[in-house]
Amino acid sequence: MKLLQAREPLRYRQFQYQFGGFAVSVIGNTLSQVALTIGLLQATGSATTAGIALTASTLTLVVCILFGGVWADRLPRNLVMAAMDLVRGVVQLAVGAMLLSGHVSLVPLVALQIVFGAAQAFHLPASSGLTRFTVPKEQIQRANALLSFTRSTAGVVGPLLAGALIATVGAGWALVGDGVSFLGSALCAALIKLPRREPRTDSSMFRELAEGFRLVRTSPWIWTSIAGFMCTHVAVAVFMVIGPVMASEGGGALKWSLLIAALGVGDILGDLLLLRFQPRRPLLVARCAELLLAPALVLVALGAHPVVQVVAVAFAGAGMTAADSLWLTTMQHQVPDESLSKVSSYDWLSSVALRPLGYALGAAAGTGDVAGVLCALAVLVLLSRLVSLAYPSVRHLRTPADALVHG
Repeated sequence: MKLLQAREPLRYRQFQYQFGGFAVSVIGNTLSQVALTIGLLQATGSATTAGIALTASTLTLVVCILFGGVWADRLPRNLVMAAMDLVRGVVQLAVGAMLLSGHVSLVPLVALQIVFGAAQAFHLPASSGLTRFTVPKEQIQRANALLSFTRSTAGVVGPLLAGALIATVGAGWALVGDGVSFLGSALCAALIKLPRREPRTDSSMFRELAEGFRLVRTSPWIWTSIAGFMCTHVAVAVFMVIGPVMASEGGGALKWSLLIAALGVGDILGDLLLLRFQPRRPLLVARCAELLLAPALVLVALGAHPVVQVVAVAFAGAGMTAADSLWLTTMQHQVPDESLSKVSSYDWLSSVALRPLGYALGAAAGTGDVAGVLCALAVLVLLSRLVSLAYPSVRHLRTPADALVHG
């Protein structure tokens, strides 16, 4: 019975299209992240080319994502997604063809990655505002948890599939497969039927950006959430860099592999939990769940027993993933439709912009007191959540009564 309830969103045709397109593209995307770096390394013999390509894509994503949020609020979100999936599909097919030919030229490669990053910037805010319209209100949380579960599973399956494809048919064909997956995702997005709304063209793009920022700034439950996510992204990025340094001092590669596996298992457990549990005060639960990262960082820093570290990291992964779904569901319930993608774009910006900073900080801290750095990050995570919980609008915000599943 519980399994049938968890699959309830899949009864709705519009969500079937959304879920199908998402599942295909997210698996292809996680596959391509491995295939691109290994393929470029094999073709050029240098990791520099892959680093330049990924940097070009990420920087373009950061620069364009707020504008992507504006256009996703102006136009039908599913058509924005379909168009950007087509663009991303063509880019991946072109990069795959480049690798298959054996001739990788840096300038065309960087140009393609800039286009890919820009398409990502328009696609992500549009996708965040879609679920509200593909399932009834009472199924939004389950729908978001199903999407998140698919992403978490793809994070495990995608790299393994990439390794198998690279070892058999090569990285070029893996990227071609990713390109085809984006074309399939574009078809699914185009099939979704959303409520008709008039395109908004009565104000300038920068005025709409200012309106989105004003809504974020004047809503404590929004800005404290985004600020907390920024702290988490920095902490996790630093952990990913200096964690292997800590592990090498007591257990080596096996210990680090177990911690990463525990984080992935925790992600899946957090998704499964939200398929069955619907809190009335979602942000209160989200903030408490996010606090689980702090003890995990401290236990790793102090060199606790490996089993204790693995369990703590798994709980941290579950907490972060569950909090993500609760936050997204709350946005879809509480933020007006005309501002939903703009608010989401600020959320995405906090994610993509600060991860590279976290990696850089981790690299700088790797030669110093790494345990002290992890403990400091744990304090940062703790304080950011306590600040958020200090606001009544965070603690008392409730899921609308008509959005709760009864029975």
